[in-house]
Amino acid sequence: MNKEHLTEISKFLSFVLRHHPESIELELDEHGWAHIDSLIEKSGQEGKSLTREKLQYVIDNGTKNRFTVSEDGKYIRAGYGHSIDVNLSLTPQEPPNTLYHGTARKNLESIKKQGIHSGSRNFVHLSEHEEDAQTIGQRHGRPVVLSVEAGRMHRSGYPFYRSESEPGIWLVEKVPPKFIPH
Repeated sequence: MNKEHLTEISKFLSFVLRHHPESIELELDEHGWAHIDSLIEKSGQEGKSLTREKLQYVIDNGTKNRFTVSEDGKYIRAGYGHSIDVNLSLTPQEPPNTLYHGTARKNLESIKKQGIHSGSRNFVHLSEHEEDAQTIGQRHGRPVVLSVEAGRMHRSGYPFYRSESEPGIWLVEKVPPKFIPH
């Protein structure tokens, strides 16, 4: 499978499993799991011709670990980034003292006043590494990387969750401005 086809399938899976399962009449359970056979069948109706082998290839070779397959191999879900209401059953964990958020420079004034909010997604995504945050910020315009005092936030009562599918990504509901050093 070439890189473009891999990216196309990954984007399709993200669209369906994170945001719009109804677009192919796919049912997700309350935890975001979709039956793989149903996903394959319904994606074929959309001309995507997925197979178990292609799904496994995307999971094993994608640049981001966006998807998780259940232990029994029957179900798949997106590990983070949802805009639909799902309960990922994540356990709060203690984050590193500092995490990073990549955004566009045009968002800085709003972030200074209101903090970082999840927008249409369920969580704010924070990275363990500045380089990853930089890459994410580039998607939104001229990038800037913000440090987040995650350890101090956690000690103040904010729960953090580590993405089960991508270990370098941390999730939190919001980041108040006082935890973003200027």
